[in-house]
Amino acid sequence: NYYSFFDGWPTEPYALDPVERFLPVGQRLRCDASGMVLHRSRALRYAVRVNPAFVQRLERFELLVTELATAHYGRPPRRLIHRGSFSCRSARGRRGRISEHAFGNALDLQGFDFGRLPRDADTPDDLPRRLRRPFRLRVLSHWKPRRARDAHHAAFLHLLAETLHRRPDIFRGIVGPPRRRHRDHLHLDAAPWRYAMFGYDPV
Repeated sequence: NYYSFFDGWPTEPYALDPVERFLPVGQRLRCDASGMVLHRSRALRYAVRVNPAFVQRLERFELLVTELATAHYGRPPRRLIHRGSFSCRSARGRRGRISEHAFGNALDLQGFDFGRLPRDADTPDDLPRRLRRPFRLRVLSHWKPRRARDAHHAAFLHLLAETLHRRPDIFRGIVGPPRRRHRDHLHLDAAPWRYAMFGYDPV
């Protein structure tokens, strides 16, 4: 399966939609970090500097991850691993286009850390026994599984990406493997347009 397309305009209004995304020719990018807030997640134990408007999106994302991971692994992750959110830069490979990171409106997801399966947890029927112990889940290692034993992880990451693509109330843009520069993470943002650029072979 491969997704690479513009998917229309969101219908839900969002505070950052009216912000200009393109720089006039010759103008240098300047970012105002004074309005950023530190979001500390209680659910997935991570922290990022983001625009206040993006916090609600992250909270919806955390609920979704908790729901999908509990169904897939019997418990949610203990920690979310990321490459950051706010970063004052232009979009890579798009001259004159401002990155959503420059607005604190994006998250680069690398993976999750899981703790031991609780004794009283409802264990999914297809959960391999070894995954009852703590483990690390990473886009770089598990998006395209090198070993048959990693197929369970790949299935979860693909399901997460597909579900997010159907949920523009969380994120509107997704970029991931095998796209160049995105082999080790999923870029997730709330740009004023919907798009998806990621792909995988069926597990």
